[in-house]
Amino acid sequence: MPPDGYTSVTISDETAAKLAEIMGEQDLDSIAEAIDYAADATRDPEALSEVELARLLHHKLAD
Repeated sequence: MPPDGYTSVTISDETAAKLAEIMGEQDLDSIAEAIDYAADATRDPEALSEVELARLLHHKLAD
């Protein structure tokens, strides 16, 4: 999900904790799957670029 040319994203500890909660609640195997799940639940993934979607997800999970 990171922008082209990158292999990782940096998120806050709070966001990581919320993603871990999503992993447990949805029985997902990785943080990447939790990000995909949260992004799909937040908006239609086709409507935004991956960078915009990551930013939106970060703000949603930070609230």
